[in-house]
Amino acid sequence: MLADRLGGLAEQARQAVQADQGGSAFFPFLLGLIGEARAKQDLADALARAEVDLSELTQRFALDLRRAFAELLARAQEAGTVRADVDAEDVQAVVLAAITAERHRADLERPGRIAAVVLDCLLVA
Repeated sequence: MLADRLGGLAEQARQAVQADQGGSAFFPFLLGLIGEARAKQDLADALARAEVDLSELTQRFALDLRRAFAELLARAQEAGTVRADVDAEDVQAVVLAAITAERHRADLERPGRIAAVVLDCLLVA
């Protein structure tokens, strides 16, 4: 199931790249990823407890996701939407920070608000 989720995210990223004309799909993709993170982490934890080798199961899908995400990031940078001085690993760290922030300070009346505040650091000033 985790491989299916990662494969689905990679497909979403590829579709966003194909549909995106000016870097506008980057932040909605990240916010969607952050929104789904809780369910994915719960699933990953459950599989780990069942002693399933996640690295073997998900390696291909994770690589597909990284490739599609890197292309989406490049498009957003070319469009001037995202800072040029960040790379995919930087963005991954920012996304993890946003996920952590959402878990510790979830604003139930305004879901995604904390994540959006964290992601603001990627915007071109």
